[in-house]
Amino acid sequence: MNKKKICPHCQANMREQWIKLHLEKKIPITEIAELSGYHQDTLYIWKAKYLKHGREGLIPQSRAPHSHPNEYTNGVKSKIKLLRKQGRGICADIIKIRLKKRYDVKASRSGVAGFLKKEGLVNPKLSRRIKNKKKRVKKCKIHEPGQLIQFDVKYAFKSFADAWFYQYSSIDYLTGIAYGAIYEIQSNLEGILFTNSLLNFYPFEIKGIQTDNHATFTNRYVGYLKSSNPLNPRLHPFDLNCQKLGIEHYLIDKGKPAQNGKVERFHRTCEQDFYQREIFKDLNSARKKFRDFLYYYNNNREHLGLDGLTPLEKLKTITGFEKVKSLNP
Repeated sequence: MNKKKICPHCQANMREQWIKLHLEKKIPITEIAELSGYHQDTLYIWKAKYLKHGREGLIPQSRAPHSHPNEYTNGVKSKIKLLRKQGRGICADIIKIRLKKRYDVKASRSGVAGFLKKEGLVNPKLSRRIKNKKKRVKKCKIHEPGQLIQFDVKYAFKSFADAWFYQYSSIDYLTGIAYGAIYEIQSNLEGILFTNSLLNFYPFEIKGIQTDNHATFTNRYVGYLKSSNPLNPRLHPFDLNCQKLGIEHYLIDKGKPAQNGKVERFHRTCEQDFYQREIFKDLNSARKKFRDFLYYYNNNREHLGLDGLTPLEKLKTITGFEKVKSLNP
């Protein structure tokens, strides 16, 4: 007999017909077994279920186990839910790290991810399969904090007048310590003011800043080539400020934002974990909440790129910075 897959209710109807032949027509189970192709024991089981539960007892049930010997306890499950709720949608890897760090609970990444998916705590837009990226040789070797600070600007949020506010951001290449500020406009002045504020935030000397080729950072592609004296061109105000502060200004290649990848990734985190989750009354409230977010990001949020450490913990692993207690924006 062809036993191709059919819907559960259709299977129940078919089983009921075979059992009725035995109960109503008084046909022996042995003959029904020969006609149907099912084993006698199977037919006897169907008969018992039909007599006890009726047709509902003949509907096929899932054979998957209802529990697993290594299933998380209710206490661990509640901790995973709590970490997910408090952690601004953190991923399974970070939850695994925090379970070990805060509760001394050992869990696997796949186990946490499976539980989040089962409980409907995964954003379907983000739970896509990420293709393996090609391996890249690290050409830039940074050994000291402050040796290279990646610097960029992003659209923050719109005002009630439908005008954009701008977030200036920086992140240390080695420690992952991030800093940012929200401004009303994007211009040369804001870039200079933000650069000066970095000196008061970072607990180490800043030796180099890397930016893209936006007009607020450089006139290399719009001014240098058109200068009347290309060997001695008029420098951009951002370059002049960097020279005044003793900071080397590096530029990434045109059309290659991945070279500023750390600050671009920080912008994605800001968008997902801050701007899409907060409501602002005005610019001042946004600035206050953003400072709180920066404190959480640098002091409490673990980063997979730092082997599960927070930026503060990463900084403490470097000689000379063991006594730094917190990073306050």
